[in-house]
Amino acid sequence: MFCFGVISGMTAKDAEAASRTDKIQSLRAEVVGNGHIPTGVCERMENSVKAIGVQLLEGKSLEDTIKNKAQYEGIIQQVFDKVLVGYSVYKVELRPENDLVVVVHLIPWQDKIEQLSVETRIVGMPPVVEELLREDIAGIDQLFDDMLLNLPVAAADWTNGVVKHRLNEFMLQRAPEFRADFDLVVDRDTKVIVDIYPLLPVVRTTDLSMRSDTLPNAALLTQRQNMQDGADMFVGVPVAFVERHKGTIEDLLEKRVDENGLAKAWSVHTDVTLKAAERMDIMSRSNSKDYVLRFEGRAEIGHSHDETKDNGLMVRGLLGRQFKNRDGIFTLVDFYPQHAHWDWDVGYYKELLPKITGNVRYDLKDKYWKAGVKYNFAPKWSVLYEYRHLGGINELALRYKLHDFLSLECVMDNHDRWLRFIGYF
Repeated sequence: MFCFGVISGMTAKDAEAASRTDKIQSLRAEVVGNGHIPTGVCERMENSVKAIGVQLLEGKSLEDTIKNKAQYEGIIQQVFDKVLVGYSVYKVELRPENDLVVVVHLIPWQDKIEQLSVETRIVGMPPVVEELLREDIAGIDQLFDDMLLNLPVAAADWTNGVVKHRLNEFMLQRAPEFRADFDLVVDRDTKVIVDIYPLLPVVRTTDLSMRSDTLPNAALLTQRQNMQDGADMFVGVPVAFVERHKGTIEDLLEKRVDENGLAKAWSVHTDVTLKAAERMDIMSRSNSKDYVLRFEGRAEIGHSHDETKDNGLMVRGLLGRQFKNRDGIFTLVDFYPQHAHWDWDVGYYKELLPKITGNVRYDLKDKYWKAGVKYNFAPKWSVLYEYRHLGGINELALRYKLHDFLSLECVMDNHDRWLRFIGYF
């Protein structure tokens, strides 16, 4: 085995000065071993040899050093042999080149680490996080193989610092949100136990919201505990780890709803968005690509009502079938609770332009046509127009969505102006 490292080099100016003064200005160390010497261990040996050489030779006359070469080689061999464990120093050579080279020849002791098993234990993490983390740190076994396999058994403790440094570098590159400690049971068949711990800050609480634009929000309550259990799996997980695996974690949470049998029957697709923090916000939106089923309650203020119906109170149910070309058919039932009056429409809607949807429907009870257009010109704002053939009514409304459960409309028609509150459930 041959390995070497440049411990300190000379610039052209330094070399010129050294030649004038004939003084040793720099040293380079090489370690030659009969067998495996891990790179990190080799570097540490070379640093030790360099330190001994600097202390002994730096600043001395190069001519004097060459003249007393055997004496200096013997001193370096004795000193290094006393601090080295697991190897014996066979001989030391001093070679005057551009800088002085100290070459150390080693013989490993007989008992070597012939087999190596690595057990990695991830502390306090749920199975889904452990699986992601193990993917991140794939190859950690090879790191210990490279550092320890075929190393003399007696040298294992001496190399602990080198292995720890390499392990820290590995974790910083692969999983910086965790730290790793290890224990060695050293023998010819050596066992390495690696424990991996999370670093602060970690997720401490989760705030879950579940919404739908095509299904009753109340229907999502059946899946709320399922989603909450999924969200709570990440309590205690480092915030930075959640952020780094954000897309994967969102996909895992989405599947908790979408793989439910009822969700599959209704062609439901869920989009989950999370914000990684100690208090982690999770927004889940589940919508059907084939069906619409919604219920809403309406209350009006300042409107002259049709006394045969109700004083501005109405419950509406909508069931629709969507098609791929952004159109569909629907049935609409309006119920007025005070007088137990109801209307029943069937209709067709189509997206006319991006953000603009038109519909036409027929009132089956009173037997007349209605038509409408809706324009969503901002995320929370929309304009709605409706024409009702019975009475020739033109109704125009400006709607603002206060939140997912409530909207406010300013409404006007041929005869009046009023406010309308719309609650979704």
